Amino acid sequence: MATFDRLSALDCVFLDLETEKAPMTVGWTMRFRGQAPTVQALRESVASRLDAVPRLRRRLSQPAFGLGDAHWVDDPDFSIEAHVDAVHLVPGSGDGRLEEIAGRLLSRPLDRERPLWRLQLVTGLGPEQFAIVGQAHHALVDGVAAVEIATVLFDGAVPAQAPVPWQPAPEPSTAEMLTASALSRIGAGGDVATTVARSLAAGADTVREALSILATLVTPMPRTALERSATSRRRMAVVSAEIAPIRESVGRHGATLNDALLAASSVAVGAALARRGEEPDHVRVLVPADVREDGESGADHGNRISILAVELPLGRPDLERTLKTVRARTRTLKSADHAGALDAAIRSAELLPPPVRSAAVKATAAAAHFTLVISNVPGPPAQIGVLGRELEAIWPAVPLVDGHALSIGAVSYGGRLHVGCYGDATLVPDIDQVAADLGAALAELAELPEPEETPWRRRARERRAAHRAA
Repeated sequence: MATFDRLSALDCVFLDLETEKAPMTVGWTMRFRGQAPTVQALRESVASRLDAVPRLRRRLSQPAFGLGDAHWVDDPDFSIEAHVDAVHLVPGSGDGRLEEIAGRLLSRPLDRERPLWRLQLVTGLGPEQFAIVGQAHHALVDGVAAVEIATVLFDGAVPAQAPVPWQPAPEPSTAEMLTASALSRIGAGGDVATTVARSLAAGADTVREALSILATLVTPMPRTALERSATSRRRMAVVSAEIAPIRESVGRHGATLNDALLAASSVAVGAALARRGEEPDHVRVLVPADVREDGESGADHGNRISILAVELPLGRPDLERTLKTVRARTRTLKSADHAGALDAAIRSAELLPPPVRSAAVKATAAAAHFTLVISNVPGPPAQIGVLGRELEAIWPAVPLVDGHALSIGAVSYGGRLHVGCYGDATLVPDIDQVAADLGAALAELAELPEPEETPWRRRARERRAAHRAA
């Protein structure tokens, strides 16, 4: 078994994008039912499962002067106490709601000298209730991987094992890492060739599509008040809604749950900009798309995402029309396989020397024009918990890229869509209103009227009925 592994080009993108005001930390807030466990019991439970995710005991190692690729290497000083801790809220102390404490905990930076993750047990929320606020660097996980790892660390797919003594492997030498980098690049080259060949076989001009997407991202758009950074402090607000009525309602209009989230977000973002004296017709949003293949584990491969750049209509009081516009735009992007084309371009970056790749990432990020990221990932398919306590809800926190003040993330779990609105604490003091507007829009989408039948659809239905009668 390998005792160290190389970060992919996409993993490194999130190291390159990190700034003092914009830590690239994926967050999640999990609320549980039952009496809170002790922090020691939680530490022992998590520690017993770490063998299933070796990277959680590994820290970042970056060769000096960019001479080689970054690797995850065993942390000789790994201690579960440094990664699993507890916070107790004293009633009447003014600590406030779970969202408020989550925002403060998620604002704490991760130490790059240690494995890049942390869990905080939050007690004192009330009788028979507690929470766990988690963080992991985006270089370590994307949204899908974070969910998969949660099912491993908690009472999910992998049962707890009796503690096994763990011994860190010696840190590899520079020569060993350079050799591993060279071998990984050879493998990456084969993967890139396979990806491009598959796209070409499907009739897509991969290079042309990828360049088209990048051109779209850098096409200038009017800047909004949400395209700024002021601080690394974060605020969070959450909302949850039943999935079934939303899916059934928008499905009658040919739309998906993800289309519904985008349409509801358009209402919330439009209202937020209006409160700031701005009323643009549309904004550009980035929507991460999972590009994992069947059998590819999120826990083993931290980041396997591409993006769709969606023009989100604003200022439309008719939510049904907004949904129709969103549906048409996402269908166009999916049919053109924008996510697949960009994935091939990202994977080809594996062949670039780290300094060149880093410079390209920073230049592209500086030139990109978008207002926010809106992410939607499937949650655990089955009920999970921790130490026998049932998980009730999980709200994600999508990291903010420097120059952006708001993100929206959603996770489907337990028949409900759990949405986390995450913002710069200085620039988005109205984060609670953003979440409230989004929740109200989701409720409206769950009760859309039946779509009117167009004449051509009616004639087609009548012909089918006549054919069956004959």
